[in-house]
Amino acid sequence: MGKRADVAYANYDIIFRSMTEQFREKALDFYGINTAPIVRVVPTDLPIITVNDRRMDFMFLLKDDTYLHLEFQTVFSEKELDRFLQYDVSAYEKYKKPIQTVVIYGADVDHATEVKKYGSVTYETKAVFMKDYDGDQIILDLWTKIENGEELTDVDELNLIFLPLMKSIVDRSERAIETVELAKRIKNQNQQVKLMSTIIAISDKFIDEEYVEKLMEVASMARVLRMAEERAERRTRIQTHQEDIKEYLDSRFGLESKSMQDAVEQITEIDVLKMLLRDLYRAETRKEMTTLIQEALEKQERWSQSAE
Repeated sequence: MGKRADVAYANYDIIFRSMTEQFREKALDFYGINTAPIVRVVPTDLPIITVNDRRMDFMFLLKDDTYLHLEFQTVFSEKELDRFLQYDVSAYEKYKKPIQTVVIYGADVDHATEVKKYGSVTYETKAVFMKDYDGDQIILDLWTKIENGEELTDVDELNLIFLPLMKSIVDRSERAIETVELAKRIKNQNQQVKLMSTIIAISDKFIDEEYVEKLMEVASMARVLRMAEERAERRTRIQTHQEDIKEYLDSRFGLESKSMQDAVEQITEIDVLKMLLRDLYRAETRKEMTTLIQEALEKQERWSQSAE
């Protein structure tokens, strides 16, 4: 099947978990994409993915309970709008929620149709043109920041992810490799893994197949995927413990426990969550439980400070 198929199929679920961590709570308004912040990346649930598949690129669940359908294109063809419309209709049938479609065009595209009429049906998309972004200057700015150990902003991270599509004297495939090499220099290993996984997942949509293997080699993808999977498994365990506590609080106090449930979501230390659930079972009143949750948050803060 080849390397590209391996990225898109065998490791698809792990990549998506890592991308969810990368995009969670981010807004894309810097690029003129005005939506609520992202909650998670939604897999397109295709049973077989091959190199030549013309599948939907990405679907994001947003904080306002709507969906963002994001497509990456290096050329413009009006026929592609027909395909996107079919995907959106299928996605609406599945989710029954509003869907906004945004097409991000590579630097070779300077115009594109955004609205297409099908008789009584009008299909609206939004086009974002990467030709408006100077990739050569942006990569220099990011290189300086990363080499100096400066913290990257959300916009910096998004620019890094979309660099291969921006205007540049370097072709997309070479820029994708440079981008992964740059991400590999980030000292925060969790941030490094999330960014490299996301860059590879997105670049796999539009770079030449011969460069996919080079990307994998530069990123040491086996290590990236292993770390991403370990983090995803840990996050699943955290969410499971949080849900157990929230369900217990809901069963005891219903809507009156909402503030306590919100506080529980801030606790991400598994051991603290385990001890909290045990203590809550022993408590009798809502006041006692509120105190226990606050103490758990303070304990997590102390643990965090001692680890620094």
